[in-house]
Amino acid sequence: MSYSRDVPPARRTWWGPLARAQRNPEPPGILSRNRMRRIIDNGRLVKRLFWVGASGFFARSYAFFSGNIIKLELLYIYPPCGRLDGNPGMALDEIGHVAAVLSMLVVGNLADLWGRKRLYGYELLLLIVATLGIVQASEGFGGTMDIYAWLAFWRFCLGLAIGAEQPLVAIITAEWVRTKSRGRMMAAIFAVQPLARLVAYGVALAALQRISSDNGLTADSIGRDDGADGEVAKQVADRVWRMATGLGIIPALVAIGFRFTIPETPLYYADILLDTVKGANKSAWLYMTASADSHDPPSSHQSTLEPSHPTHSAEVDRDGDSVASETFRRRKWYAGAVHCLRTTPAGRNLALLSVLWMFSDMAWYCLSMESLASASTLWPDRSKTCSGDMEFASESTANPSLYYELEHSAKSFMLVVSIGALLGSAVLIAVINRVHRRVLLMATCGALAVLFPVAGAVLLSTGEKGVAANTAVDVLFGVMHFLFALGPRTLVLILAAELFPTVYRGTFYSIAGAAGRVGAIVIRPVIGRTTGLDKAMGIRLVLVMLLMVACVVISYFLPEVQRVSRHDDIETGSEDEGSGAGNATEKGIRAARRRAKGWVASLFPKLETMTLEEIAPNPHER
Repeated sequence: MSYSRDVPPARRTWWGPLARAQRNPEPPGILSRNRMRRIIDNGRLVKRLFWVGASGFFARSYAFFSGNIIKLELLYIYPPCGRLDGNPGMALDEIGHVAAVLSMLVVGNLADLWGRKRLYGYELLLLIVATLGIVQASEGFGGTMDIYAWLAFWRFCLGLAIGAEQPLVAIITAEWVRTKSRGRMMAAIFAVQPLARLVAYGVALAALQRISSDNGLTADSIGRDDGADGEVAKQVADRVWRMATGLGIIPALVAIGFRFTIPETPLYYADILLDTVKGANKSAWLYMTASADSHDPPSSHQSTLEPSHPTHSAEVDRDGDSVASETFRRRKWYAGAVHCLRTTPAGRNLALLSVLWMFSDMAWYCLSMESLASASTLWPDRSKTCSGDMEFASESTANPSLYYELEHSAKSFMLVVSIGALLGSAVLIAVINRVHRRVLLMATCGALAVLFPVAGAVLLSTGEKGVAANTAVDVLFGVMHFLFALGPRTLVLILAAELFPTVYRGTFYSIAGAAGRVGAIVIRPVIGRTTGLDKAMGIRLVLVMLLMVACVVISYFLPEVQRVSRHDDIETGSEDEGSGAGNATEKGIRAARRRAKGWVASLFPKLETMTLEEIAPNPHER
C-alpha cells in the first residue's frame, strides 16, 4: 500500500505548535502515539525518574526554607537601622516571591517552545551561584558595603532559580512516568518539600549547638552584649546562618548529576515536534524495552530503535515553511494558545486552578508565618535596632536570648510543622490511587475551613504571646499542616501538571503557579504589618476560613482525572445481567470477592488514572 505525501491530515490548523503540520498518515513501520503510550505504561517503573525530580525539588525547598532561619541572626548581627524599611525579613521574602513569579512565567513558556530538557539544570546552577553569593555577603571593612543590598540582589537570583525549578520538575515527571504510577510518583516527589524543611531546621539546630560548644559559649551568651563573649556570640551566630544556608549547595550538585541521565520527554516529541517515532525511541531507551505490545511482529519491535524520521522534516515541507522565521512560528504558537483557552476546557481549568492556587497559598503562607510567630517567645525590640546591639522583649521568658529563640523555634518546627506535613504526604502517597483527587481536595479544604477559625478562637481566648506552651495550639497547627500536605499543598501541584494539553502544559502550569506566588506576595505584608497588634493573629486565622471555603467551591468544578478501575467494575458489575445457574455462580464469586476485599476497599475502590492524552487531548488533533 502506498502513502501519498499529498493526503491531508484529519484536521489541520494554521496555529499549530512549533513543528510543521503533519502531512501524511504514518506508514505501518512507524510507531503511533498509542504505541508510544503503551511503551511508557507497560514499562517498569524507573527509579531514576524519582531521583531526578526529588533531588531538584529538595534542593529548591531547602534553599527556600533555609531563608526563614537566618532572619533573627541577621537582625542580631547586622541591625537594619532603617534599611529595607527596617524589616529585612519581609523585604527579602517579597523580593524572592517576585523573582519566582517572573521566572515561572518565562521558564514555563520556554519549556513549551524550546523543550523541557534543554532548560533542565540551568536553574540549579543559578541556585548554586545565588547560594554562594548569599553566604559571602558582607558589610565590608568598616561598613563600606551594605549587606542587605547584597542579600536583596542574591535573594532575587535565588528566587529566579526556585521559581524555575517547580514547573520543570512537575512537567517532566508527569510526562515521563507511566500513567498508573503518575499520581503516586508526583506525590512522593513533592513530599520532599516538608522533608527539606525538616533537614534545614535540623542542620541549623545542630550547627548552633556544635559551634556554640566549640567556642565555649552557653545558651545565655548568644543574644546579649556581654563584652568579649558578646563579640564571640555574634561570630557564632554569623557562622551558623552561613553554614545552614551554604549546605544547600550539596543537594543542588547531586540534582545536577541526575539531570544528565534523563532525555527529553516523549510527549514533547509527539505533541509539539510531531515526531512520534523519536518519542517512542526515547521511551524504549529509558524503560529498556523495545515495545510494549507483545502481539506485534518482530519487525515492528525493531522499528522502535530505528532512526527517527519526523514528519515535519525539510523533505516533507515543500511549501517553504521549513525556512519560516522563529518569530513567525512562535507567533503561531501564541495564537494557538489563545484559541485553546477560548475553545477548550483548558481556559476554564486554568482560571479555576489559578484562583485555587492563589487562595490555598495565601492560607498556607499565613499558617506558616503564624506557626513561626506562635513558636517564638521573643520579639525584637524595634526601637533599639539601631543602637548597636539587638535587644529582645518577652512576656513568657524571664531571661530571653537569641540562642533560646533559635533553638525553640527549630524544635517547634521540627516536631509540629515538619512531622505533621511529612505524615500528610505519606498518607497521600498511600491513598492517592484510592480517592479521587477532586474529592480529597474538597475534603481537606473543608476540614481546614473548620480548623482555621478554631485555631483563631483559641488564640483570641488564651492570648497570643507565649502561646508556644499551649498544647492545643501546637496540635491544631500540626493537624493543619498535615491536611495541607494531604490536600491543597500537594494536589494542586499535581492537578496543574495533568489538566492541560502537552503543547501548552508548561505555560499554563506556570501561570497557575505564578498566581499562587502572587497570593504569597499579597499576604506577606499583611502579616508583617499586623504582627504584634492586639489579637491580630487570631483574627487573621479566622478570616482565612473564607479562603478555604472558596477553595472547596472551586475544587468542586475541577474535572476528574481518575475513574474506577475496569477490574473493579467487572467484579462489582450489575447482578441483573444474564440468568441461570452459571450467572448465579458468578454472583456468588463476586460476592465472596467483595467480602474478602473488606469494607475499606468497598468504600475506596482502586481507581484507574487517565492518560494525559485522555484528560487534555492535543487541541490541534481534535
